Amino acid sequence: MNLIQTFPIISWQYLVEQSFFDKLKSIEWQAIFMRLIKSEQGQNMSVIQALFAIRQYGLFLFLIQKYPYLRMVPNQEIDAVLHAHIANIHQFEKDCQSLFSICLKHVPEFGVGGEAEHLEWQLAFAQTQKLFDLNFGQGTMGRSAAACCEILLNFT
Repeated sequence: MNLIQTFPIISWQYLVEQSFFDKLKSIEWQAIFMRLIKSEQGQNMSVIQALFAIRQYGLFLFLIQKYPYLRMVPNQEIDAVLHAHIANIHQFEKDCQSLFSICLKHVPEFGVGGEAEHLEWQLAFAQTQKLFDLNFGQGTMGRSAAACCEILLNFT
């Protein structure tokens, strides 16, 4: 058993509902992990950074499932894992179907379209941080800055 099969996955077992935990276990985390530590797109995270980011991403996915109609703004580490996951679009879509029965929608450059959108983005990020704190404990989202995007369940 490798690190990716033990560290983030075992920690989710105590933080998310069992049925969602079982779905998270089916994701090909090793491929995502390898993209994070050996990325051609410049991620090149350390092993510890990648494991922590994957842990956050799994919790983020759970929050999306738990609060399906809320706008979620990830931090930069969670967004990096999302991009590593999306890199294999067919697997990403399959995983979304398993987790949510619909695909996630990644809206890039949210928060850069003027002052009103910037404020909306900041509020959505603050709400996402608060949901992390309420569901998993103070500071579990980490301290990195918001990514300039939002993640939604694609109901349309």
